[in-house]
Amino acid sequence: MADRMSEEGFRRRVQHRLAGRLLDTIDPDRLYAETQPEESKFSSIKPETRKQFEETFGKYQKKESAFSIQNILWLIASIAVFHYSDFYMVLRFNPNINRLWFNIGAILIAINVCVAIFLIGWLTYIKKVNSDQWEKQYPAAIPIATGCFVCGAICVNVGLWPVWGPLTPVILFTILMGIVVIIVMLG
Repeated sequence: MADRMSEEGFRRRVQHRLAGRLLDTIDPDRLYAETQPEESKFSSIKPETRKQFEETFGKYQKKESAFSIQNILWLIASIAVFHYSDFYMVLRFNPNINRLWFNIGAILIAINVCVAIFLIGWLTYIKKVNSDQWEKQYPAAIPIATGCFVCGAICVNVGLWPVWGPLTPVILFTILMGIVVIIVMLG
């Protein structure tokens, strides 16, 4: 009985230590937040504190390359789906497409792209407005872009459903991810 109690206690101590280490790996800010008094958490960070923080948690700041294996695989998959589904030819000439739903979806996605070009291209690069200020200057822009994209994606799926059936969302998502990867690689 005593062996079982000590074995149970030992197992709990080991689990507690492992959980603490894993939590530190997953959420390194937790340690920093626990060491600071409650009132100073939200105050500006002093230079010596910033240096200490960067020394302690700098290893967790990992900058990924745009040319990671995941991005390359998404690009290859989207090219393969585009080629083997005859995506361009289907969009141009297939009579099975429900053109009303497809055109509404295309217009909504075009509105989404226009909002993105306005926010990223015009405000960020030309007007030199920080992306943190977008919501303050144009509070409706991001919700409009999000709503247009979601509604547009649904409409395009409905419009193309007669052609590919249940594979329609998979094909469109794969091509979307390829477009996103291309934008990331160029940017």
